[in-house]
Amino acid sequence: MASWFNPRAVTYNSNPYLVAQSGAIGDTLYKLYMDARANKQEQDKQNELKRQFEVNFAENQRQFNENNNLQKQQHQDLQDYRNKNIEITQNQNDFNNNLNLQKFYLEQQKLKENQRQFNETLTRELNNDLDLAIKQKNMPVSEQKDLKNVFTALNQVDELQNYVDKKGGWDKFGGVYDRFKTLWPNISQDGANYNALASNLATSTSEVLKGQGKFNYEKINQDLEPSIVGTQKAQSTLNETQKMLINRADELIKLAESQNYYGANEARENLNNIKSKIENKAKNDEKTTNDLFNQNTIMMKR
Repeated sequence: MASWFNPRAVTYNSNPYLVAQSGAIGDTLYKLYMDARANKQEQDKQNELKRQFEVNFAENQRQFNENNNLQKQQHQDLQDYRNKNIEITQNQNDFNNNLNLQKFYLEQQKLKENQRQFNETLTRELNNDLDLAIKQKNMPVSEQKDLKNVFTALNQVDELQNYVDKKGGWDKFGGVYDRFKTLWPNISQDGANYNALASNLATSTSEVLKGQGKFNYEKINQDLEPSIVGTQKAQSTLNETQKMLINRADELIKLAESQNYYGANEARENLNNIKSKIENKAKNDEKTTNDLFNQNTIMMKR
């Protein structure tokens, strides 16, 4: 079993001077040992504080604010202390020998580094935003107007189709009686509403697709009128108009994207949403048609 070392132990000696000298050496060794141990514990503690900072920057930021307040209070306390006419040199020595003050200095260095990193990150983010802003440009008024008009026309296509669906589908607008309602809208609110929506769409589309003969106002408005023999032409006209408007919107957005204009991303997202809505409606219509076909097949087998 290893012997236990007691740095303060003193062996008996008849010479009083040697006893006193041995005791003093033991005291010195013991004090050095205790100081080294305390310093090691404090260093471990500071290492843990540093690790915690690296794990949680937000907590360090909060500590930065708290320690700033603590620093102000400590400076105020120091000023009050000096105002009591205590020896400045002695105060400084006592402060330097105080372990808490050493910790405070270390915390200040750490918090300064935190602030430096925070400022560096913030500056980098601001520079990135500034670079993006410099690269992007405002869209010319004429192109803004073109995009607005094409989306207005696409919304009007949707409004007309929704109105037809609400009234029971295209079959409700074919035949002699229903054709009569659109020819004399004064005696039919349904016919008047249909004509108004078709006219609005013809106006917007002719403006967006001007220069293309078959998309002038008169032609579109006439082709959207239901016929006594059916509504196939009106449906085909509405679908073709929608496709042409989507193509035109895509052309305008591609131009805006190539010029890196503000609002190009939002316009692209808007067009994608319209396309998705059209695709989902087509799938639902196909499912409904298949369901009806299957029901008729079952009824015929019975």
